[in-house]
Amino acid sequence: QQQQQQQQNQAGRGPGAITPTGSAMNPSLQSPMHSQTPQAMQNSANSSASQQMMQFQNNQMQQNSTVQPSQTIPGSQSAPQPQGGQQPMQPGLQGKQELPNGATQESDEDDLVIVGSIGTFSSDLPHARAHCVNRPFKIVKDRVGVEGGNNETYCPNCFCYVCDFKASACQGWLRVGHCHAHDKDPYWRALREFTRTEMLSNSPLLPALGCDEAAQMEAHRWCVNGLLAFHRYRDGDPGPGGVFNHSFQHVTDVASSAMKAIVGHLSGPKGPRTTLAVLDGITSSIVINTWRPGAAQDAKHKWCKGTYAAYKAIIEQLEKYWVLAIVHTSTRSVPPQALAIMAQRLKRLSKLAAKEVAGGTPQMSHVPLTHAVSACERGWTHPVVVSILEGQCREMGQREAQTLQRARLHVLERAQRWKEAYHYAIFHGHVAKSLAYMVRAGRHAEVLPMVFGQSALAGGGKCVPVCAELASCNQSDIAIRLAMYCAFGDYEKEIGHGEQLIQNRMPYVQWLVEHVVSQLSSQELQQRNQYGEISNAVESARRDAEEWARQVSEDLSNALRHPLSEAPLGSLYSSSMYTVERLAALCTV
Repeated sequence: QQQQQQQQNQAGRGPGAITPTGSAMNPSLQSPMHSQTPQAMQNSANSSASQQMMQFQNNQMQQNSTVQPSQTIPGSQSAPQPQGGQQPMQPGLQGKQELPNGATQESDEDDLVIVGSIGTFSSDLPHARAHCVNRPFKIVKDRVGVEGGNNETYCPNCFCYVCDFKASACQGWLRVGHCHAHDKDPYWRALREFTRTEMLSNSPLLPALGCDEAAQMEAHRWCVNGLLAFHRYRDGDPGPGGVFNHSFQHVTDVASSAMKAIVGHLSGPKGPRTTLAVLDGITSSIVINTWRPGAAQDAKHKWCKGTYAAYKAIIEQLEKYWVLAIVHTSTRSVPPQALAIMAQRLKRLSKLAAKEVAGGTPQMSHVPLTHAVSACERGWTHPVVVSILEGQCREMGQREAQTLQRARLHVLERAQRWKEAYHYAIFHGHVAKSLAYMVRAGRHAEVLPMVFGQSALAGGGKCVPVCAELASCNQSDIAIRLAMYCAFGDYEKEIGHGEQLIQNRMPYVQWLVEHVVSQLSSQELQQRNQYGEISNAVESARRDAEEWARQVSEDLSNALRHPLSEAPLGSLYSSSMYTVERLAALCTV
């Protein structure tokens, strides 16, 4: 442009022409360039134009932000005006810029990005109480607020960390110490998780059970304790060298304490409602968390082993207490509508627990908490359960799970419902246990025929509790005959030989010795145990006992179907002494 201007000046302007600076050109004031030859002037102009163009580009880059759209850069032509009366597009404000190939490019100046701040955090924005600059926050270990305390005050924009409400609207600001909550304490993080999780803080089971405020508070407390244990497990305990040890013991300790509280409520005056409430709280906090190690897997974090086994054991034990608590309930304490809601709640918890134990080794024998669901769906008034208790059910497919069987038999024993217990035990194959229930139901005479007909019951000491039960019911003769058959009967072909046979018989021999010796008087015991010369009474009892043993040894089962004979009239020994010697004679034979 400068070269073209100079050529125009040389071609058409005289000495009086106006220069770009607006002054008349005086030949005496002309620069040396005007006195040079045309070729030299051309070379000089080219060099000067290149330098000025480079300087102009640098100035343009530095001053781009300060140039107004209406200004014309010195040495440049004015921008062409748009036709049709349109307003010119101002640089830096247009939405898109046109590229040489016709493409468009979005302008970055449409967005506003804050990349930093200077000064204190603005109190005009909503913030947690711990971040307030108008009311300095003090970290304390208190769990209850105090009137006039430093953390009790708040500004209009302070929010509760736990419940995410304004501090002025928080219901637990002082009562449960929300004013002290902050994100550095695992307790407050656990309480925040509990409050913000609908499944935990608003369980439908508690109102369905009709729990009072104390029971609901206890359920919430155990739920928060469980959450806190998992937070501590994930946070880890600081150790030497800055290493964090992540111990699952935090979780197992809380679970054990909760189970002790559950046992206390089961046998206490509060009954099954509080027990079920506590179970709901601790179980929900367990199943929504994971036993798996956290994301930090470097040398600074050591995760303990065996966490899956511990997590699985906690779930299994909690299910047993669920079943026991549900079976302990009745329609008077827990209405059927509550049991239906409980079943739905347990199904939801079961899905979460199944997701956590999936892939672990060893696998659980069943889907977690499904036995508890069955206990809800098959209460004591269920038609199938009623038919089993009455001894009328013959469909083996209706047998209940082992956990549920033990719970029902436990309840029937405590209620002394021996007849129903006998039917339930027989239906589920607990024959030896059913014999004890038979004794307590007063059906003593049916015990021996049943054992004689199912000799497999004699093995492994299964009938030792039955013998003890008979003796406690003043049925000593039946107890002795049952023990003698189990100890000396001819059922070897059915239960084995050799060492196995000895192991099956010895429990009965030991029980017999303890029982019959306890029947002797102190004088008879002294006579029998003395060394040297044997008394006439002991010698006579042994002689008669050996004769009896030879007679019954050929068909002991048939002989024991009848009561044992008493000591002969006029004999020198008592019936107790005679029984002891008959036992010794059977051992010899």
